[in-house]
Amino acid sequence: MRKGLIRRTIRRARTSRPATVADTTGKRYRVIPADDPETAAYADPPRKWPRVATMAGTWALVLALGAWIAPAFAASGNEENQDPRDETASSASNAAWRYLRYGASEDLDRAEAVLCDGAEPELAPGDLDAIRQSYADELGGITRVDVETGDPVPTSDGIAIAGTVSYVSEGTQRHEEFVVTVQEHGGTYCVSDANQPGPEVPTASPDEGASPEVDFQEVATDFLRAVVADRNPATAEAMQCSAFTGITAQDLDDAIAEWVAVNGATTGYLNGISPADGVGAFETEIVLQGELNQESFTFQIAVEGDCVASLDGGDALMNAAD
Repeated sequence: MRKGLIRRTIRRARTSRPATVADTTGKRYRVIPADDPETAAYADPPRKWPRVATMAGTWALVLALGAWIAPAFAASGNEENQDPRDETASSASNAAWRYLRYGASEDLDRAEAVLCDGAEPELAPGDLDAIRQSYADELGGITRVDVETGDPVPTSDGIAIAGTVSYVSEGTQRHEEFVVTVQEHGGTYCVSDANQPGPEVPTASPDEGASPEVDFQEVATDFLRAVVADRNPATAEAMQCSAFTGITAQDLDDAIAEWVAVNGATTGYLNGISPADGVGAFETEIVLQGELNQESFTFQIAVEGDCVASLDGGDALMNAAD
């Protein structure tokens, strides 16, 4: 070797081996750096932040509009979403029925809604509620209220409609009679007055010592209602004439009991009573509404003086009990 001559040897750098790790079983795994070309080939694409911001703003606007518009749709006049109790009365009878029903069912706001503007009825919704409360105190609570209305009768004050409200408590019922006056304006109906008919004053006979007039229809109605609605045949039997013929109050009550045994808990009521041929003769329809069935039966009743002389009819009901 020549003096002063320095020989240099260039060594190539060793390629470092990828790092590895081992698990608890001794198995080793290769660790690939994040900037490895192989990993980079499957990396997430770069995000375009302006576009992301635009899409986020669009969704925020859509959600805000939805929150603003949705209540408007819910409050729209969609008939499917409207409570039937808030619909306007469809007829004079319906207006009277709504007023009595809601006033007797602690729904005073809806009863008020049926009143005509500025109306001051003799019996306001609060008065109807007071009547209900008196029966609730007497009977130990009211479980159901039934309302029946009669045919509309045109009068000088409007359309008069008679109604009966039945206060039901565990099989016991009490009844109140009302007269509701309805006004009609361009196809809409509202209540202008409501009252209870006062007791009829007996008309004195010109002859001294003559007995007062008797309302035959009232006698017949009280007799039938005592059995059918109140299920109190003893009260009805006391109204039978000594020469009574036909179906007795007890016979009718027994037949109703048989019907109840088949059809479950039952509410009975009279669906009107109308004069028939002859003085003191009437025809009436008795309705029995049970849990499983509802039927109506026609009876003929005759009144003489202040007592019931006879009761016939109702073959389908009476024959089933035999």
